[in-house]
This record gives sequence, structure tokens and C-alpha cells, in this order.
Amino acid sequence: MMNIQKIALILILGLTTISCGKKEKQVDDGITTKDVVVSETVPAEVFLKKLNETSNAVLLDVRTPEEFREGYIEGSTNIDYRASDFQSKVSTLDKNATYFVYCASGRRSRSAADLMKELDFKNVYELKDGFKGWSKKGLPAVIPQN
Repeated sequence: MMNIQKIALILILGLTTISCGKKEKQVDDGITTKDVVVSETVPAEVFLKKLNETSNAVLLDVRTPEEFREGYIEGSTNIDYRASDFQSKVSTLDKNATYFVYCASGRRSRSAADLMKELDFKNVYELKDGFKGWSKKGLPAVIPQN
């Protein structure tokens, strides 16, 4: 009896683990498939580590161009979340790449990451506490000299 309970528990835990981080997607012919979708907010140190470990990483700064000019994480592409064409610009990006999204404090980047998830982007990491938090930790940034 004890072995059956252990096996059942292992199966339940295994199925729970498999379903975490998955998103069901309805295909036109009615077949349901599952695609792995990662969308999470991570602290600066984890953000940097994952960024450095990812070969198809795209670093996306969603602040205004004015904020971007004051300082940014090296290698960033700036697409202003507040711009009227933000969604159309983001829609043209490769949905299979891994995106590392940040703003000033984390609000806009969270909204941007949520939108990207809705648009079926597969891997999106959002920087907790944004560029301000990144800078407070003394992590590498490009700060133009005026």
C-alpha cells in the first residue's frame, strides 16, 4: 500500500511540474498544443546572469528616449512603451528570441512583458526595480558624459 501511495505522489508531482510554465494554445484545426512560455520578474543579479547565459538575448529598454539618453544597460534597444506605436513595433520582433525588458522602476516593463506574453513571445524576463534598482546595485551601465 505504501509503494502505491509513493508512486501516486510521484506521478502527481511530476504532472504538476510539467504543467508549470506552460500555456495552452488553441490551433486553428481545434488541436490544443502546449508551448513553454517564460515570463517572470527577476532581481538584477539574476537578470544579468540569465542575460549573459542566453545566446539569443535581446535587451529591451522601454523607457522614453530622453530617459534612455541619460543611461542604459549596454546592448539595449530602446522602444518607448508610452509611444503610440509601441505594440506595432514590438509585434515585429522575433517571438522566439529571449527578451530582457526593463524601464526606470519596473511598472512599464511589467506591462510590456505582459503585452509580449499576450502576443505569444516565448521567453520574457523583466527586471525587478528597473534601471534605478540596477544602478543602485552598481551593475554595469552606459552613462553618457554631457
